[in-house]
Amino acid sequence: MTAPAPNSSPADARDPRGLVLCGRVLTLDDKSTVAEAVAIKGDRVAGVGSRSEMARLCPRARVVNSGGVIVPGFNDAHAHMDTEGLRDHFPSLAGARSIGDVLSRIAALATRTPAGQWIITMPIGEPPFYYGGPDVLAEKRMPDRHELDRVAPDHPVCILPPSSYWSLIPCHAAVNSRALGALGIDRDSAPRVPGIEILRGENGEPSGIFVERNFPDAMQLDLLAKIPRVAPADRRAAISKAMRAYHAHGITSIYEGHGCATEILGAYRALHQEGELTMRLGAVVSPTWTSLDDASRQMADWMAYARGNGLGDAFLRVSGIFVNYGGEPVVGSLALSDTSNLGWSCYVRQANDPKIFEALCLLAAQHDLRLHTIVIDKLHEIVPILQRVDAQFPISGKRWVLEHISIARMDDLAALKALGVGVTLIPEFHLAKAGSRFAKLADEACELVAPVVQLASLGVPVAAGTDNSPVNPFASMRAMMTRRERVTGRILGAAACASAELALRCLTVNGAWLTFEEETKGAARAGNLADLAVLSGDPLATPADALERLSCVATMVGGQFVHGAADMQSAA
Repeated sequence: MTAPAPNSSPADARDPRGLVLCGRVLTLDDKSTVAEAVAIKGDRVAGVGSRSEMARLCPRARVVNSGGVIVPGFNDAHAHMDTEGLRDHFPSLAGARSIGDVLSRIAALATRTPAGQWIITMPIGEPPFYYGGPDVLAEKRMPDRHELDRVAPDHPVCILPPSSYWSLIPCHAAVNSRALGALGIDRDSAPRVPGIEILRGENGEPSGIFVERNFPDAMQLDLLAKIPRVAPADRRAAISKAMRAYHAHGITSIYEGHGCATEILGAYRALHQEGELTMRLGAVVSPTWTSLDDASRQMADWMAYARGNGLGDAFLRVSGIFVNYGGEPVVGSLALSDTSNLGWSCYVRQANDPKIFEALCLLAAQHDLRLHTIVIDKLHEIVPILQRVDAQFPISGKRWVLEHISIARMDDLAALKALGVGVTLIPEFHLAKAGSRFAKLADEACELVAPVVQLASLGVPVAAGTDNSPVNPFASMRAMMTRRERVTGRILGAAACASAELALRCLTVNGAWLTFEEETKGAARAGNLADLAVLSGDPLATPADALERLSCVATMVGGQFVHGAADMQSAA
């Protein structure tokens, strides 16, 4: 199949006459215009306005009643979309409520799996979060090696741990005796990564149960490094499946600022070349240098393609590099020793102490490479580093990005404005899922958890992402608006609750800044890419706690429907 031309939709099947899509249109332009129709020609918005105006603008166009509320397509600014397709790549244990239930599932898999082949399942617990892990079982524990041996004596068996980004620590895994042998784990073995534990029986032998208390998790890099990997063809199929799932939530663009490993970029590139990439992707390089000298050579010699706004087109663009701040050195070493061992991640893990991080930042600034890093609660440590870098090689206007800010200080946020740095937030994770960490803080401190209102008021470019946990962008919108953490129900700083419009903008138009596309993507306005979502209700008029009951009726990318639209009726 011939690859689509730049700025065009894959498998172009648009109506050459154009389309007038009718419904309540929340344009999210600079004036927050509300219209009743949007006209589309090719892959662009031709205009927005009244139904009659759009019919006159495109007199030959097909006029369609959307049956819903039309908004700019969601732009997931921290997506991990590739991970979504892996969530059911392995057999599920969802619904198991006892060790007996788990063993019955494993026994059934053993009957249809050739002897000697691995049986690998998804974690114990309920997707998508797997909260509690073995706590969902009557026995409140994982099955051990001997129990798994009884139902699958001829197969190595592994019940995978969840990602700690999906779930909450601790995370659990279980293997049988054959798997222990294949993994090279015996009574003398010890995890290489601190925070991981091999549980043992009274005789000192491994029980087959592993526990991890690290965030982010590293068990798949350590104890489970020898389990079979996801094959390239399966990875690509998983991404195709994930695209459909994200489109079903109205998502038309994603940003993977945490970096993309070569294997992941290769899968996206193959889909793009074959005209099958329907999701716009902004990707960042996940480097694999092993020293500062190596990093300097790579940045100088072959990373020119990632400078500035990078290389690519409106469907696949690579720009900038990801450099981690902190991290466990053993994890970084394990990741670099086998860069194909990605686990649930799409990037190669790193460990950089503050001194090395600053040196890498200086190199990136010197070589005009925009830098991304994950902050969590270290903004007060990272800001002075960026200020020192900026003093030598100005970074303002280079669009450096800080991600995953959990808690901040106002002076540090103001510094980001002066530096010209943008931010992506994960509100559902830091406010709702893991917000109990902040529940004992005073209200004033809580207001600076995932500080979307403060960033917006300062004029710092700020976008929000789902982090694939869950995919639904309305969960992120609800979190920004209510700031309610899920364990105690406490509102983490009521004064910092976002308006519905700000929350919606963070999940749609604001993400265009990350890919230098704010003049061509985002708001539903004439000349912009026709990336739209048709919703079952108005997100600006829906109570925050009811947002997740809204559904996506249809999704359009570049003037072509990629989800829904089957029930839309042409107007009389």
